[in-house]
Formats: sequence, C-alpha cells, structure tokens
Amino acid sequence: MKCLVPNSCAIDNGGCSDLCLLAAGGNHTCACPTGIVLLDDGKTCEDEEQVVVQAEVKYPEGIALDWIGRNLYWSDTGTDRIEVSRLNGTSRRVLVSENLNDPRSIAVDPGEG
Repeated sequence: MKCLVPNSCAIDNGGCSDLCLLAAGGNHTCACPTGIVLLDDGKTCEDEEQVVVQAEVKYPEGIALDWIGRNLYWSDTGTDRIEVSRLNGTSRRVLVSENLNDPRSIAVDPGEG
C-alpha cells in the first residue's frame, strides 16, 4: 500500500517566483537560477545588479555577450574603442582603437567561434 503525499508545488508553483523544489513529507523550498538571489521572503527571486566594468568607459553604445566563452564585448563612442573582458570584469583588453569613429553596435556569434 502506497501513501501518497500531496505535491505542494502543484498549486501556484508553491508560491515560488521561479523554482519550487519538493522535499520530504510533501514540503518544498523555493530556489533561484544561478546568478539570481532569493529574497528574504524565501519565495521571490531577483536579479542582483553587478557593475562589471566602470573605469575608462564613457559612452557605451553596444554590448554583446559570449555565453560560451563567458566574455563581454562593448563599443564605446566616447573612447572610439571596442573592448572585451571576462564576465567578472577581469582580463580587460582593447580590441580595436584605431580608425574607428563612433562605434555604435557590436555582435558576436558564440556558436561559430
């Protein structure tokens, strides 16, 4: 004979804004995807803003994310440069700084390398 325990996540996702994780006895806990913070209410997830690069950036116009290589690229019309850094702001490098006037956008194709 099986004893069925109610699924507390089945109704309104257990009150969780993102992830509802079942626990023993039919209880649950709320969780958030990586990089998102669970607020003190124990139910709501919120993006945590983070400044990655701030120094020597004047007018960033375009931004592109390489989610495979975990790099951030941006074009800056104030410095007339295209730069790259790791997602945590380290390993910052200027890629293009000559013969570039008011770069406004940038795109990357991580799937193609």
